[in-house]
Order: sequence, then C-alpha cells, then structure tokens
Amino acid sequence: MTPVGKHALITGAASGIGRATALRLAAAGVGRLTLLDRDRAGIDEVARLVAAAGPQVASLSCDVSDVAALTAAFDEAAASAPIDMVFNNAGVVTGAPLFPAATTQRIAQVFAINVTGVVLGTQLAIQHMSGRGGVVINTVSTSHDNAGFRDVLYTTSKAAVYQFTRACAQFLEPTGVRVCGISPGLVDTPILDTTGGDRRAEWMTPILANNVALAPGAIADAVLEAWQDDSFIGEVRAVRAE
Repeated sequence: MTPVGKHALITGAASGIGRATALRLAAAGVGRLTLLDRDRAGIDEVARLVAAAGPQVASLSCDVSDVAALTAAFDEAAASAPIDMVFNNAGVVTGAPLFPAATTQRIAQVFAINVTGVVLGTQLAIQHMSGRGGVVINTVSTSHDNAGFRDVLYTTSKAAVYQFTRACAQFLEPTGVRVCGISPGLVDTPILDTTGGDRRAEWMTPILANNVALAPGAIADAVLEAWQDDSFIGEVRAVRAE
C-alpha cells in the first residue's frame, strides 16, 4: 500500500520512534496524520513540524491504557478521514524499582500500556478499516526473546506483543487488514532515560557500552517499508545496528 494521500494514526508520537515516524511519513506524502500521546506539549510540537511538511494533522492527548480515551481518539480520527494505517508504538519500561520489587500498580501499568494498549489499538484499527483494507504495525522489541534482560516486565510485555502480532495474520482474509510488527534493537530515545526511574539505570551501562544504538529514524524507515510491503503479513521484522 502506498502512503501517499493516506491517513495514518500513531501512538506514542511525542518523541523517539513515534516522532521520527510521523516526520518520515509526512515526508513520504501521507495526506493526514493523527498523533496520540500523553505528552500534550510533545505531540503539539510534532504536529507543528508535520504541518510544515504539508499533511493535515491532529494531535490528541491520549493514554493508550485508558480504553474509553483510546476508543474516542480512534472515533475522532476516523471522523476526519478514514484511517488507513495504525502504528501502535506507545510503550514504557518498568523504571525503578524493577520486578520483583516493582509495585503491583506499576506492574499493571506496564502491561496496560505495552500489551492492552496494542491489543485494543489493533482491535479498533480492524473495526475501522474492515472491508476497506489497511495496515496495523506494532512496535515489539528484540528483547522479547531475551530471558536474561533485566527489565522482566518489559521483555515479557514485548513477548506478548510479538505473539499477538503473529497471531493476527489470520485476520487479513476476512477483514482486509494486514497486521505486522517492527522489532527494534537498542534505539537512542528518551525511554532510555527512564530505565532508572528519572535517569538511566546502572544496569544499562554495559548494554550501551557493547551495542550501537540506532537513531529513531532507522525505525521510522522500517515502519514505512512495512506499510508499503503488502507481502509482510503476521511477521515481526527485527531492526538492529549492523
């Protein structure tokens, strides 16, 4: 599917991968972008940059773990123009303290954002695009199969998204909606600065020292490629530094 003139909705659009993807899609000729994030100031700034590139744009303050808010955001987006692509990108790390010391509230938050937010975003996308066709792209992580990763809740949540994305291949034939995923390796985004709560965690030091962090733009390029590749169905494509 070509992105030219199409309407894309991006969650977690205020910074990092979401921000880079919004700008990349704007440059690729999308007709409209709907940007969702909890960071009101952040998505408003991204919206200004997108608008300067040409597409129509709406920025909606939304927590993807809030079912009513996410449903309303999709409805508002669809009322402006039919949705053609959804990038379920919003996600969080556990921060400090890590599991098993994490509070039950934080455990619930991580899974509500990283898993339920993606599942609901995919459900809403299919409901809005069924019969017309469209694409859903979910952000996974190469940590999804790393049993030694220190942030147990994060890696487990991404494993759930990985399997969910693969299982959703079955919905292409009855709905015309193609679901796939992008699995980034280490990426230089603000989420790194929250691994230790309000700072970078000490356990990240050897990871950062021994791995090359990708720029968010590399993931944005992969998202655009996934949108354009009609044969990319129910698979998750890893994106790592060479």
